[in-house]
Amino acid sequence: MQIEPLNVLSPRGPDTSTAAETLESRLLAALQEKRPDPEFEHVYRLLLAMEGQGEKAIHEFLRTLRGADGETAAYRTASALKAVTLQVLYRLKEEGLEKSQLYKEILGANGLAFAMEVFVMGVMREVFQPMGDEVWEKSEW
Repeated sequence: MQIEPLNVLSPRGPDTSTAAETLESRLLAALQEKRPDPEFEHVYRLLLAMEGQGEKAIHEFLRTLRGADGETAAYRTASALKAVTLQVLYRLKEEGLEKSQLYKEILGANGLAFAMEVFVMGVMREVFQPMGDEVWEKSEW
């Protein structure tokens, strides 16, 4: 019985390519193949038009924005709101607009979303925090 060596990299046999492909080039190729999200593109275009209105106006706009059905909020949680602002910030930076007024306003809206998330987490921690052992002993039944 003869055991043949298994090439883990290629099921077709030994790897004959001499050029190594960098992780960065593979990531860029994957990003270029990715289809654009039409919902995000719509929100991004609306936010571009809101330049100069301030971070609070942008934050309020994103909070009140409705989803595809027209009834439910597009970004229901503080985490979702923070995620979309980060995505917009990334896109603005990718387009070379990191020194624009809109970038600063979106950054401020992201800070407001972050503060809201921290506040909600703090309240939830207080609500669901188990009582200390002494409280159980002193409580009257």
